[in-house]
Amino acid sequence: MNSGDFIKIDYSMRVGDDKKLVSTSNEQLAKDNSIFSENTKYGPIAVIVGADQVFKKIDDSFQAAEVDKEVELTLTPDEAYGARDPKNIKVHSYIEFKRQNIDPVPGQEIYLNHRRGKVLSVTPGRVLVDYNPPHAGKTILYSYTLRSIISDPKEKVEALIEMNYPVSEAVFTVTSEGEAIKIEVPEASKFDPVWMEAKFRLVNDIRKYLPGFTISIVENYTPGEAPKPEGAPEGEAKTEGEEKPPETEEKTPIESPQASNEQGEAQDGQSSETKAQ
Repeated sequence: MNSGDFIKIDYSMRVGDDKKLVSTSNEQLAKDNSIFSENTKYGPIAVIVGADQVFKKIDDSFQAAEVDKEVELTLTPDEAYGARDPKNIKVHSYIEFKRQNIDPVPGQEIYLNHRRGKVLSVTPGRVLVDYNPPHAGKTILYSYTLRSIISDPKEKVEALIEMNYPVSEAVFTVTSEGEAIKIEVPEASKFDPVWMEAKFRLVNDIRKYLPGFTISIVENYTPGEAPKPEGAPEGEAKTEGEEKPPETEEKTPIESPQASNEQGEAQDGQSSETKAQ
């Protein structure tokens, strides 16, 4: 395997001395260990070798991986999420949470001031939050099996869509002809702010990993106003105080690349088409 190769793997990640399963691509294994989620798409996941999407020790092991052969790796805290840092435990005033319409309770995962953390305790007027990664200070047992190597440009684009916009119910239509690839955006995603940001990262990745290809991103709009959040007043795009968290900062098998500065436009009653080459 070489840097830039697209591969698909099945994986499982366990943490700590008790080797507790915290993430897997195997649906039955997730159910057996009570971590199954209806919002998770199970099955082999796509990874780009050398793209810093997984921890370095895992990425390096891809070089010698063989199809359908399981690989097991043990990562020390230094090779994974690092040691727990007391400086990442902060005290906040209760008012900060009320401004974001958050009612904090111990054990709750929250997103505050552009940081993701876990509430440790709530006392009158104060909230203690741990911003360390959940698995910081723990040994990681990571196992994976290489299932296939992706060589078809269409499949690579489908993999890039999944990496940048991991929404299980979103079904994109990708077609290819020669060195031209067209991506049709599903109805439910057109007005999704997460997709609007992911689209720019996707264009950047396509240019990087499929040089020479022309990519058209097509969004069909019908006459009428763009949908808005339920209950929002006229002219308002989002609920006051609402803050949408970015993608996870942890490397749990996949992490999206940096966003590009590309931007497209759309008009009612027309098709919006973003092209990259």
